[in-house]
Amino acid sequence: MARELAIGRGTWHDLVAWRWTHAVGPITFLTVGGPETLGFMLLGMAGLRSGFLTGDWTRRRYIVVAVTGIAIGWVGYAGIVAFDIGHGFDARYVALSWLALATPLRPLTIMGYAAAIIVLARPGGWLTTRVSAAGRMAFSNYLGTTMICTTIFYGYGLGLYGELSRAQLYLVVVPIWLLMLAWSKPWLDRFRYGPLEWLWRSLSRFAWQPMRGSPSAASRSGCCE
Repeated sequence: MARELAIGRGTWHDLVAWRWTHAVGPITFLTVGGPETLGFMLLGMAGLRSGFLTGDWTRRRYIVVAVTGIAIGWVGYAGIVAFDIGHGFDARYVALSWLALATPLRPLTIMGYAAAIIVLARPGGWLTTRVSAAGRMAFSNYLGTTMICTTIFYGYGLGLYGELSRAQLYLVVVPIWLLMLAWSKPWLDRFRYGPLEWLWRSLSRFAWQPMRGSPSAASRSGCCE
């Protein structure tokens, strides 16, 4: 633990070198997290094609999915929490929880949350449009929060690595959530894509994509999203 704290509070060069060789390098991440990530991408595609994510299901059906998924997930996660607490948050058991015990619970819980959001969301409402915009800029928001949090916690930034309790971490989490909701919609009111979404589309299509103009303007002009 002392070594981990020293590395997290050290220089950027030392941290990158250690993570590349000892922690989760690119190849290690692909082998461990890649299959599940691909699975969730396919689940999202299935949710779109089936009408689940577009609100085409009946309200009763969404409620059943929400209650079932969230209930199973919360009960299962409560058991995992008790398991980890009982072992004093030993890193070996925490890793076991993340890699094995929680894996079958995640898709059920995700579907439950998604169904609950669809039921509770008010089309065109303030929160709905903000969450939608944040979702359209998921790539930019993901890497943006990574840059913010690494600067806050690692030694080359504020050096708070290992300083905050689990409860205190929410003092960082909630403001970042609010920041994503605050900036995503104004950006998409002016531009068709988020910064990294634009770059990704341009690289994947081997052509610079138009950036100016809102997504609705792009749709009216016949431009592919």
